[in-house]
Amino acid sequence: MYLPTARYVLLTAGLLLSFGSVADSEPAPARQMLSQLMGAIASQDYQQFMQLGNDEFQAGISQPQFDEVAQVVGMRVEQGYQAQYLTSLQQQGYRVDLWKISFTDGGDDSLARLVLDGERAAGFLLQ
Repeated sequence: MYLPTARYVLLTAGLLLSFGSVADSEPAPARQMLSQLMGAIASQDYQQFMQLGNDEFQAGISQPQFDEVAQVVGMRVEQGYQAQYLTSLQQQGYRVDLWKISFTDGGDDSLARLVLDGERAAGFLLQ
């Protein structure tokens, strides 16, 4: 009796996981935006970073805030990183994509939260 129940649980879990991966696939525009934002951070280019965002994004990030983050993270990004798509959320009418950022220097990973408004960034946070 234990064996059939275990098979049923494994089959159900396998089906749920496969449906979840189809429904939550990596969005190509978000990957491209993530790459552009990370590139601007690596080159410490505030103007390039701002051009990628919508009006609210631009109004919410000052040059000193950007410079502080770019100083801390920029060199690590420039040395190399790998972005692994995790999932998406629906929040306040936006799709929010979450990414695991692993740096080639072997230090701590970061979590990137990217919000797109059409083809522009509406929000970006590295934790």
